[in-house]
Amino acid sequence: MKTVIVAVNSKYVHSSLAPWYLKASCDAGCGDVKVMEFTINESPDVVLTRIYKEDCDVAAFSCYIWNIEFVHKICGNLKKVSPNIKIIYGGPEVSYCPQAILRGNSFVDYVISGEAEITFNDLLLFLNKGIGKLSNVKGLSYKKNGEIIESDSFSLVDNLDLISSPYTKEMLSFVGSRIIYFESSRGCPFSCSYCISSTFEGIRYFSMARVKSELKWLMSKGIKLIKFVDRTFNCNKERAKDIFKFIIDNVQQTMFHFEIAADLLDEEMLELLSRAPKGLIQFEIGVQSTNQDTLAAVRRKTKLKEVLYYVNRLVEMGNIHIHVDLIAGLPLEGYDSFKSSFDDVFGLKAHNLQMGFLKMLKGSSIRKESALYGYRFRDYPPYEVLGNKSISFREMTRLKEIEEVLERYHNSSRFIKTLEYVIENYFSSPFVFFETLAQFYLNEGCFERSVSGRGLYTIFLRFLSNLENGADIGLINELLKFDFLASNNTNNLPDGIERIYSKNFRGRCFEFLKYQENVEKHLPKFSGMTPKKIFTKIHFELFNHNVLDNGQFLSGDNMVIMFNYDNYDKVLGHYEFGEVIL
Repeated sequence: MKTVIVAVNSKYVHSSLAPWYLKASCDAGCGDVKVMEFTINESPDVVLTRIYKEDCDVAAFSCYIWNIEFVHKICGNLKKVSPNIKIIYGGPEVSYCPQAILRGNSFVDYVISGEAEITFNDLLLFLNKGIGKLSNVKGLSYKKNGEIIESDSFSLVDNLDLISSPYTKEMLSFVGSRIIYFESSRGCPFSCSYCISSTFEGIRYFSMARVKSELKWLMSKGIKLIKFVDRTFNCNKERAKDIFKFIIDNVQQTMFHFEIAADLLDEEMLELLSRAPKGLIQFEIGVQSTNQDTLAAVRRKTKLKEVLYYVNRLVEMGNIHIHVDLIAGLPLEGYDSFKSSFDDVFGLKAHNLQMGFLKMLKGSSIRKESALYGYRFRDYPPYEVLGNKSISFREMTRLKEIEEVLERYHNSSRFIKTLEYVIENYFSSPFVFFETLAQFYLNEGCFERSVSGRGLYTIFLRFLSNLENGADIGLINELLKFDFLASNNTNNLPDGIERIYSKNFRGRCFEFLKYQENVEKHLPKFSGMTPKKIFTKIHFELFNHNVLDNGQFLSGDNMVIMFNYDNYDKVLGHYEFGEVIL
């Protein structure tokens, strides 16, 4: 018997952990088992053809909100061209409604609810060798003689170390340069009503010996980014500190991403984290709202004061990339309340602020409580909220527009200096700035067309030129020029951004590079290189304002800033720069 485990990811850069766990858990009696990975951006016909050509007896699919419609389309046709194939569904999108899935999709034969490693192995043993009874397989729902047999259990693995490791040479050769996902625990100690992790109490851990062994092996293979999928990585402080210390002590070229609760940090952990090399660690911190009534309504137990304090401390440390989250559409949070939450969190100056939109996930408590808050939501994946008693669809649409310009201008890290100056000097709050910019985009039709990275600068300059209170366009031109050159390794400025020209400026730049003491002081990595070779890796630019001064940006004599395109700041998202005297 041949089985194909199929993962359909949202993007190519993402890999999938589930199929490799399942493959590793299959013993010899399961037959031949193969993993295939695709993305939702591929042609359904191409994916169908590739699976069909495997001539497999069983096809298993991991189902999520982002791929379920794609998977249905593939499997419906797969059953038509291979009528004898057995199709298995698993994953969070089907775990909470197995009967509905089996009843509404005639091509699905089995649905696994919960963690599938043991269940999947038992099912394949039954299909291949006739070993065991389907009725004894935990978390398995299926069809028998036209009747749906729904499991009354949910499969969970108590001792996680009994699960075979998914990290094999085959997996790495398949995944290549994509993100590697990693878990050191399963479950969550909290009970936020919008999250399905809250549907089961408690948290289970892989042993520290196993975690460290797997991490060390992955690091030795040159993996670029390992993303921990633990729901609250630092809920156990001592374990978190142990893992942080391990990766700091064994640092190579791998970066690590963690989802943490900021209010669970302490001074000892901050001191440890301060020793991490710049860019080694990334944190995602869910604030979600600063409205205390809203947090109580979704049963999110968080000490808001401590959250804001520790996020601020992490940002000030400067060596860790900080990503913070807000969720629009939570109970009791209207448009004005969300504005307040946005301003509170934006003021922390995190490197990335993600505006998410509430999704009524299957199995979540908030979906069951939707009538309480007057929720209206899409009845198809990803079940995103349309509105509730506190916020209208029109207001949610406006927040969507704000989210888009936030992504383009703040989260892109392309406008760091310009945004800080403009928001502080011309707008009453960060939210009002992005709200006004979104309205300008709407009026100009910018949401309806593709805008290049270079085009963002031109549009931004036009927007600022039209401000009623009269912005200092000369200074803004200089700030935009600086931001562009700090984030883009070309000196071809966007339309509208003006450059200062000076006689024999290029010659002066070469003269600067001819003196070894200048190179050793400003560009020690290039010591010994010829000026011509160095010139290909850097850029000199004239400014008529002191854009490196975060205060008044005073105008004066031309200053020269050198951009080093060989040295990229992974935390701030721009290239190295500094003033030089030619």
